[in-house]
Amino acid sequence: MQRDSIQNTFRVAILLCLVCSVMVSVTAVGLRDTQQAQKERFRQENILKAAGLWEPGLKAESVFREQIHTVVVDLETDKSTDRFAAGAKELDVKSAIRDRNLSRAVDGSDETGTDLASIVRRETYATIYEVREDGRTKTLVLPIRGYGLWSTLWGFIAIDFSTADPAHPSSLKVKGLTYFQHAETPGLGGEVDNELWKAKWPGRQIFEDDWSVALEVSKTPSKDSQVDAISGATLTSNGVTNMLKYWLGPNGFGPYVQSVLAKNASAPASQPESETSIPKGER
Repeated sequence: MQRDSIQNTFRVAILLCLVCSVMVSVTAVGLRDTQQAQKERFRQENILKAAGLWEPGLKAESVFREQIHTVVVDLETDKSTDRFAAGAKELDVKSAIRDRNLSRAVDGSDETGTDLASIVRRETYATIYEVREDGRTKTLVLPIRGYGLWSTLWGFIAIDFSTADPAHPSSLKVKGLTYFQHAETPGLGGEVDNELWKAKWPGRQIFEDDWSVALEVSKTPSKDSQVDAISGATLTSNGVTNMLKYWLGPNGFGPYVQSVLAKNASAPASQPESETSIPKGER
């Protein structure tokens, strides 16, 4: 048989394809742990950015471990729960919303159930992140998601409790907002990643005093609760507003935010340690 025969050419091509497939598969499996670790670091970095704790050059894992308290919240009871440990596979949102035992439909059958964020299903258990100081929650970082123009946007919004007045929910301000996954149009809806646009969020009012969500994106911002819309990206901007209304509202994390503000108000003020209480060996 001639070397340049059609049969021989097919044999070489098939053999080459098999070899390449094996090499790609082995590489993918070998790099899986590294990819997962990088993905987790990126997620932690976005949480830290929202909380105002990130600076270039820091090690995300170290800062996250030292500064962030992870809490699992039952969105049906609006309370923290120890049913699942942080990081449990049941808390993976994409898996949970496919499990009817770990999520529920958001069918929009009434005003309170309206699927503003177009998420279709909402997980029952959510992982949130707290920065604590003197027994109080200083910053609360909440995961948010919702549909824009082409895709679901996944992100975090941080609420600043450090100067909040328990009698006035309107005193709660945005600490930061980040998005870490989406497929919006680069240069348009993709500007949700633009540092200049994200810099407009800190300090914005989140709630009215009746706990209705005031925070929104607007083409003509005139209030402390409004942020400039992204130019040329009306549907993405509307999507950001809708997901904020949903996740900060009564069917999202709104009731839990209320409980945190009340808990902060009832927490005893920290007392400076007197000299007589310090063991002699530590003076």
